[in-house]
Amino acid sequence: MTRMTFTAVASALLISCLSAPLEAQVPGGRLVRVGFGGGVSVPTSDAKSALENGINGQAYLLIDTGILPPLRFNLGYQKFDWKEEVLGSATDGQTSILSGVGGLSINLLSLGPLRPYVTAGLGAFHVSEELAGGTAPGEESSMRFGIDGGAGLALQLGRLEGFLEGRVQNVYTEQGMIDVESIQSIPVTFGILF
Repeated sequence: MTRMTFTAVASALLISCLSAPLEAQVPGGRLVRVGFGGGVSVPTSDAKSALENGINGQAYLLIDTGILPPLRFNLGYQKFDWKEEVLGSATDGQTSILSGVGGLSINLLSLGPLRPYVTAGLGAFHVSEELAGGTAPGEESSMRFGIDGGAGLALQLGRLEGFLEGRVQNVYTEQGMIDVESIQSIPVTFGILF
């Protein structure tokens, strides 16, 4: 078992163990919840001229003290292939984004088992651009800051919740290999909240 796998498994077990005893401290809910999801990411603005639709995955931690809106900490990954017009003589090009975002998740109201919510946050985004084949293969990566916000709908399924959400992400970049000043995308994510 690799060190990264061990750390991920140990963290998940620790969060699971902590959330059960803390459940009684928050009226009507649990203090700590964990969510996982994935889906499609649609580039918008300048990025849509360079990038194809991509994929996304996320894991997040929701901390609800019952006093303030729940705090939400996301770890996300997105991958986009470059359009043929951008590739030129290269055979393959892609952009991947690893993100860590902290923000708030605000429940709007409760409609029986349905719960609409909005979320907003700030974070750090590690952007990697890779060009393979052609006359000038290469790779660039940089750490950038950005904003993330959107809305979703959660459906109560016993102790679990299924969710569908759409967020807008704007990653502020310098002009890189794909020549855009910011990478804007809309990750649409389906997932489950424990």
